[in-house]
Amino acid sequence: MKQLWSTVKCLSGPAVDWHLDDLHNHELRYLADLDLIAKLAPTGKILEIGSAPCHMTALLQLSGYPTVGIDVNPARVAEIVNTLNLDVRQCDIERSELPFPDGAFNCALLCETFEHLRVDPLFVMSEIRRVLALGAPLILTTPNVYSLPSLARFLLGRSVADPSEEFGKLRRMGHMGHVREYSAGEMTRFLKVSGFEIQSLGFRHYRGRGWKRKILRAAYLLGPSKFQRDIVIVARKAVAGVRLSPLAD
Repeated sequence: MKQLWSTVKCLSGPAVDWHLDDLHNHELRYLADLDLIAKLAPTGKILEIGSAPCHMTALLQLSGYPTVGIDVNPARVAEIVNTLNLDVRQCDIERSELPFPDGAFNCALLCETFEHLRVDPLFVMSEIRRVLALGAPLILTTPNVYSLPSLARFLLGRSVADPSEEFGKLRRMGHMGHVREYSAGEMTRFLKVSGFEIQSLGFRHYRGRGWKRKILRAAYLLGPSKFQRDIVIVARKAVAGVRLSPLAD
């Protein structure tokens, strides 16, 4: 993590504010994901879907894992990709097949990406399943629609995410913001329909820094874990599954 921070602080391109803000808010989540991968101990290549700003891609590579990242537009974070010599391929995952043969990867990550999908999530999951080896794990994390912050917004008459803000990210950042957030039950059913078997499902709250996170942490400790901010699922590629084609425009 120190090496990644050192690299990010030396960046000077247009994405530098994105890098600093993301790493500040998600450092603990990245470390938790690294710990989970270490426990799963995959052998062979790891695929990370939704790579930009490429911090997790970098941490995996720096930790000795052979990693390939996929992003809709890697050019927007070319500075960190080139500085750390990361392998990040361009692919619009909702409209194009992943550029890899069947069974090419022994582990895949879809972390904080599913909630951004706006065209064809079933096709995305079909492609991830295709390029995974049989029995290989998929680590999926996504915001929990029943988290305490989301429930508070509902009570205040607000939506989980402001549409103008989330759609505005298409122009500002090059990718869609949150289309919607999901419950653990919805994600479980979605994975099973997509040909995955659930190995584990849990919740966590590794987001942000400072006093807000401390207050939320105290609140989470007092209540059931199902109200925590993030859903964390480990699923494995099952024998049965359907390969889909992308939807036509």
